[in-house]
Amino acid sequence: MFCFCSGMVFKPTIHDRDFSLHRTQRPLAELRADAQGFVRFNCSKCPRTGKVRLAKLRERFPPTEGLVDILLRLTPTDCEFAERSPWGTRQCGFCYRDLDCEAPP
Repeated sequence: MFCFCSGMVFKPTIHDRDFSLHRTQRPLAELRADAQGFVRFNCSKCPRTGKVRLAKLRERFPPTEGLVDILLRLTPTDCEFAERSPWGTRQCGFCYRDLDCEAPP
């Protein structure tokens, strides 16, 4: 996105972008299952896939639990493609397939 003002072009910086969606967790209560009642997962770094019944997630976690927190608890710890983040955590590409996954390279 560019702003054209008096003939000059201003390119927005990273600080001009709205990152509020990345800071806000959606609660488990908003998660929807597929037609068979499953929530599906993929890894964006490898061909690993998985699925869990939404009913099982709702038994295990309260409806107000954030989807990011749930994903962190479900993320496999043996991903060979995981990389260390500056915070010391191993970053796997595990994600909700129907919400935010990209295909592995």
